[in-house]
Amino acid sequence: MRTFLAHTILVGLLACTAVSGADAGPWGTTRRSSRVTPSPRPAPARSFAAENRALALINAHRRAHGLRLLRADDRLAAVARAHAYDMARRGYFSHANRRGQSPFDRMARGGIRYRAAAENLAVASTTDQAVAAWMDSHGHRANILGRRFTHTGIGMARSTSGRLYIVQLFADY
Repeated sequence: MRTFLAHTILVGLLACTAVSGADAGPWGTTRRSSRVTPSPRPAPARSFAAENRALALINAHRRAHGLRLLRADDRLAAVARAHAYDMARRGYFSHANRRGQSPFDRMARGGIRYRAAAENLAVASTTDQAVAAWMDSHGHRANILGRRFTHTGIGMARSTSGRLYIVQLFADY
């Protein structure tokens, strides 16, 4: 199992952070490929229960480190779910969507204003695997245990091939 998690960390995780609304990198440089053929519609994650499970696991880590718990935010979750669904449907894995929008662009389009924000991504078989892999990754762990974050939204979608795409957004308002 350790080998699988190490492989997941190398292949299936991405993290990015922005502070004070500043763009954290060249996310807008991704170009849309005209050769992308959307796959059939992915199935949504089993239910919101998987998203709630992820939040419970993440908050358990925060509690163990003496940090305040993250509060679930419906607006962040809606943006996270839309990105998870888009990645699962189109078969890509990136902070930038196919239109070149960064997580911070997508949050702005969702009407979300923040002082600090971040995004964790994972592709895994289960929620527990994704959270464990995030905690074994320095950048993801820093987001999860970030003192500045107060709210989170988690979205999941399963591709037709069975891969679970997980997006976690963090914000401080």
